[in-house]
Amino acid sequence: MKKLITLAAVVGVTSLLAACSSHSKNETIDGSYILVSANEQPLPQSIPPVINLSVNDDLTQVKVSGKMCNVFNGDTNYQNGVLQGNFMMTRAMCSEPVLNALDTQISQMFAQGVKVEKVDGKLVFTSGNNTLVYQPLQLTSKDNTK
Repeated sequence: MKKLITLAAVVGVTSLLAACSSHSKNETIDGSYILVSANEQPLPQSIPPVINLSVNDDLTQVKVSGKMCNVFNGDTNYQNGVLQGNFMMTRAMCSEPVLNALDTQISQMFAQGVKVEKVDGKLVFTSGNNTLVYQPLQLTSKDNTK
């Protein structure tokens, strides 16, 4: 009887710990974001770069789409806070040199694996010496009328 009670207690504590440490889809990186800085440099706000992340139900893959100068998209693996995968990207030349450079940078970062962290409500992508900071895309009242 003592063994049964001990086993039940261990299972209960293990279940409680697993529930506390697991993340629901709502607590993940799912959403749309605007790039606010790249390597601690502000960006031109003429047409802000965006990224959209859609996490699958078991939280192991993320569909990524967005735009720096060119439009990109692809499926990435998501494990231990790291996204890794390759993108398909259009190849137009952009009038903003910063955005041209960011096209190459984001592709390389995701190919190598990019650490994703939420800091003060923003997403921080880090890979090697590169850091991209995104803030959540806020809908305006005009956007809410759709």
